[in-house]
Amino acid sequence: MLSDDPAHAQLLGRMAQGGETPLAVLPITSGPFGGLSGSGVLAVGAAALWLAQPRLLGGPSVASVPLTSVGAVSARARRSLLGAGGGLRVEVVVDGRPLRFDTRAPRADVEEFVRVASRHR
Repeated sequence: MLSDDPAHAQLLGRMAQGGETPLAVLPITSGPFGGLSGSGVLAVGAAALWLAQPRLLGGPSVASVPLTSVGAVSARARRSLLGAGGGLRVEVVVDGRPLRFDTRAPRADVEEFVRVASRHR
């Protein structure tokens, strides 16, 4: 599970430092054009949900929340400016607040991420 993406590599390193193994990993995009302003990563471990996202300066920012703080996890098609085909939007409820992330990952990968995140909360 090696990656040349800085956010992905930083996330995996921080998870390892915390004794976590990623059970599911999902690349996410930011910005209105799907990644032109940077990309990040969501990961589910046995005890926490992890997020790595780029910062304007320096390396990626990495954060985690215990799975006990994670509520519903779902995915749906995201519309692009030209209609369908805009990838998928993943919604993760953390402490009652919905957080939304866009991804261009294949639907099967997104569904697996949602299944693992939902099962381990």
